[in-house]
Amino acid sequence: MPDTQIIPTRNLGRSGDASTYIHENPLEQGVADSVEPDSTLIAWAGWYAEAADPALGVFPSDFRLWNEGLDLLRQRIDLLGPILEEKKSRLLLRPALGLVLSDPHSIWALFEKLSECPIGVLVDPAAMLTPEMMNHAEDHLPRMFDKLGNLERCEAVVLAGASVHSDDRLTHQPLDWSRPFDQTLISCWRESAFVQRDVYLISDACRSQIA
Repeated sequence: MPDTQIIPTRNLGRSGDASTYIHENPLEQGVADSVEPDSTLIAWAGWYAEAADPALGVFPSDFRLWNEGLDLLRQRIDLLGPILEEKKSRLLLRPALGLVLSDPHSIWALFEKLSECPIGVLVDPAAMLTPEMMNHAEDHLPRMFDKLGNLERCEAVVLAGASVHSDDRLTHQPLDWSRPFDQTLISCWRESAFVQRDVYLISDACRSQIA
C-alpha cells in the first residue's frame, strides 16, 4: 500500500499529517514566507481572478492563465527554488480548473522549460474535470493517468470521489465504490505509475478502499 495522507476538504492550514496546505498564490510572493525547514507545502497552482476562494478550491477562469500565467509561474519558481533548497523543503502545486495548471498539457508545458528544483505536482483528477468530463471519465481518466504518470515531477495523487457542485465544477467526496466515477478512478490509478507514488485521501475511511 502506498504512503497516504489525509487532505482537508477546506484548505485551512497545517493538517495532522506531514504536509502544510497554504492559501498563498504561487503567482505572488507570499509563498516564500510560508516555507518552513524540512516541510512539504501544498498550494493551488496559480490564479488571477479576485473572486477566487483557495479555501474552497474555487477559481473562476481567466484568459491570462495560459500564456502570461505560465510564464509568471516559471519566474516565481525560479526565485522560490533556491529558498526551498536552502530550507530542505518541497512545494507541490495542486492543479484545478481555473488555475495556471489545469490539465496534463499545461503541467507538461511548465516542466519542459524548468531546471531541476524541489517543486512537483499533486495531481487532483476531481479538481481537473468538469461535470461533463466526469460523465466520460472512462475516456478522460486513463489519458490523464497515462500522460502524467510519465512525468516524475507528478509526485502524488489525490484519490477522491466527486459530485456535481455547479455547471462547471465538481466537489470532492470520500471514495465510494457504488459510484461509477470512483470505480473508474481507482481502476485507472491501479494500472498507472501513480500506484507507486504518494496518495492523498479525503478521510481515514478511504484507506480501506485502496488497500
